[in-house]
Amino acid sequence: MSTAARQLYHSLVPPIDLVLHAYEDDLKNVETLLGESIQQAVASESGIDLVFDSLADIITETEDLSAKISSLRDVSIKAGVLASAASDRIKDLVKQLETLKKYCTVKDMPLCDTLNSHSLEMKMKFDMILHEQQLPELRKLGVENLTRAISISRQEFRSIPSVVSAQTLIARQAVLKDIETRRQEVHNSAKIVNNIVRDLTARLHSMAKQIDRSLERIHKYEFGRWIIMLACILMFSLVMALVLMAMVCGCGQAKNHAQRTLKVSTVLLCFISLLLWSVVSAIFLASGHAEVYVCHALWDSPQYETLTALFDRPSPLLSNREGIFDALFNNVDNVTMDISIKDVIRDCEKDRPAYVVFQLDKLLDVNKETSYFEWEELQADLSGLASAIDVGFLKTISFDFIKLLNEMLVVSGVDFAKYRMDYNVPMVGKDLPSLVDQLENVAAQVTDLTTAGRLETLTTRTQRLYINNIKPLEEMRADIVFKLTELELQLKPFRKKLNISLSHIHTAQYYIDNQGDVIAQKKVSTFVSRLISHAAGWRTHVLMSTGKHAAKCRPLFTVYSALRSLICSHYVASLHAWWVCGFLLGLIWCIAVTPLCVKLWRFYSRKIRTHETIILTSLGQQETPTTALCDGSNWNTPGPPPPPRSDSW
Repeated sequence: MSTAARQLYHSLVPPIDLVLHAYEDDLKNVETLLGESIQQAVASESGIDLVFDSLADIITETEDLSAKISSLRDVSIKAGVLASAASDRIKDLVKQLETLKKYCTVKDMPLCDTLNSHSLEMKMKFDMILHEQQLPELRKLGVENLTRAISISRQEFRSIPSVVSAQTLIARQAVLKDIETRRQEVHNSAKIVNNIVRDLTARLHSMAKQIDRSLERIHKYEFGRWIIMLACILMFSLVMALVLMAMVCGCGQAKNHAQRTLKVSTVLLCFISLLLWSVVSAIFLASGHAEVYVCHALWDSPQYETLTALFDRPSPLLSNREGIFDALFNNVDNVTMDISIKDVIRDCEKDRPAYVVFQLDKLLDVNKETSYFEWEELQADLSGLASAIDVGFLKTISFDFIKLLNEMLVVSGVDFAKYRMDYNVPMVGKDLPSLVDQLENVAAQVTDLTTAGRLETLTTRTQRLYINNIKPLEEMRADIVFKLTELELQLKPFRKKLNISLSHIHTAQYYIDNQGDVIAQKKVSTFVSRLISHAAGWRTHVLMSTGKHAAKCRPLFTVYSALRSLICSHYVASLHAWWVCGFLLGLIWCIAVTPLCVKLWRFYSRKIRTHETIILTSLGQQETPTTALCDGSNWNTPGPPPPPRSDSW
């Protein structure tokens, strides 16, 4: 029972320490176990992570748009500068042409009048696109503000684990405090088991000392028994030796010696038989009573009626009519152990746990100690852990970039077709190549050589103006128109993506607003279930250990079986053998040896008397008759009688 109590203690107390350690680890790692779980669940259920990815694509495309808008603005600025220079040169060309017309001769005046400079001016305005304010705003919103807003939203979303940790700090401390309190209560409850272990160990040591003293007395009794048996054997050997010697003497000529030996043997047989029968009777009484009152009680399976009557309550052997188990647990207050000795022996023979056999639940009810679902403080604090989590801050996670996306959707609605139409007008009011041809024709027709030279010079300047200024401007205009067309074609799918992203964001935000708390509570329930599983595993382990595995009491039955085998098979059985052998020996002496000795004694007595009669008869036949006269001359004094035969041994 001491071993059972010790194993019960080790099955209950060390696991609760492991439960406390598991709670400490889980509550310490709440960011990983709970916060990241909520974050992943919200992301997978609402699709907010996909929204962030799509916004990243929008940022990438916006950067491309910004680069193209910047390139368009750069080309437009460069074209505007070049157009301004070309406009100045065209104005200078107009002045020169008007001056030339004034110096024409009267004869050449009609030809000079054909040179019309009225529409010779720059018609194209390259700074039109620069006055469009939506394009710079689009670049600014997409690259700077949207990037910042998405970064802030991502940071808020990634801060869910730390926010959950901060929100549940007080609740986690309360849960850990409850577990520590319960652990201390279990330790206090288990102290009674330690007290039982110490008390039973002390009693076991005391019993061991008593058994040692009893064994010393038993060894003395055994030594005396062997001395008595050895004395009986020696006496038996002495008598049998005398009988054999008498028989040997009787077979020879020493009949007198045989007769005397048989007389002594017969007398010894009488006395030794009395002594032997006394010893046999004593051994028979001892072994018989031991067989009836001890062995029968020990082997009376499965009822063990004698042991039940002796050791169960009320026991005649113990004070206060209590049972043996009441005496074992008399140091425990308010505990009555109503256990039957027969049930203990039968259950231990079946190798059942000692906790069940000895009803140790009256000392320490492990079912009550491990009923974690009845710990009201812990259940309340676990509920507080669930109510402490609030994911309401996620309801504004998309507010900033929704506003930015709406603004981007507005500012991206630029009418590029209008600008393309504006850039399709002629760059100069007059066609400069045609003007060059006209100047060359007029120069060839005028009669005044000075005027012709001036016209040729003006033709060269006009041609150089076209090549150096107007033609590059036309190339720039084509580039600007291409960039406008490219932006127009790119903004259409871009605006479509903005609308899709806005739709996804609204859907994700709506799901977060309506299901965020539900998702969080589900994950909190999973986390709480994980915490409860530690206590549930501890309870299952303790109940399984105490109810099925720990502290099997088969060793107690083994000790009991060895004890009854030692007493009955070794001691009592040997006593049975001794009295049976003594009885058979006495019976043989009474039936065979004693009558044989008497008969041989009588037989040898008759032989001796017959021999003496024969001797006397032979001596009588040799005597003189009484009527015969004595011859004096022949009379001699008889000699002395022969000395007696010394045949006495």
